[in-house]
Amino acid sequence: MRDMPRPGQVYRHFKGNIYRIITVAVHSETGEALVIYKRDDTEEKSYARPLDMFLSEVDRKKYPDVKDKYRFTLCTEDDLSGLEGKNGAVSSEGELNPLLEAFLDADTISDKLDRFYDMRKASDDAMLDYVATSLDLDVKGTVEEKYAELLRALKAREKYESSRLRR
Repeated sequence: MRDMPRPGQVYRHFKGNIYRIITVAVHSETGEALVIYKRDDTEEKSYARPLDMFLSEVDRKKYPDVKDKYRFTLCTEDDLSGLEGKNGAVSSEGELNPLLEAFLDADTISDKLDRFYDMRKASDDAMLDYVATSLDLDVKGTVEEKYAELLRALKAREKYESSRLRR
């Protein structure tokens, strides 16, 4: 049995997003335990997931290539400092930053937006230039200004390009 998530703990979803636990709540009608969590670096959304599902293993039939055992894995301090310390698009060993790689590998604009939120704390000029190039955009300004402009562009694409495809 895995440990109960606690408020303030940080978990990594098997797809790479980082989330902070807000609380474990009880559904008022069913009594089911629900984990309430949000993306660690944004105030935009909070999520609720049944505790059993939060603690469950990854569905190997649906995701056969995933390396993680569990849907959500508790992050250690080393994991967190490793993410924050991976500034830069490419390491000195020539490896692509894992956060940037996840963004570039994302299949949908919604997934790209999710991955972009994860990059917020680790973003630098080079990373944001890679993102801009992948989106065929030219952004200027400080890191904060570039991040904000790219975020606006991604949100607009999610809103308008996704709705066009649904018709």
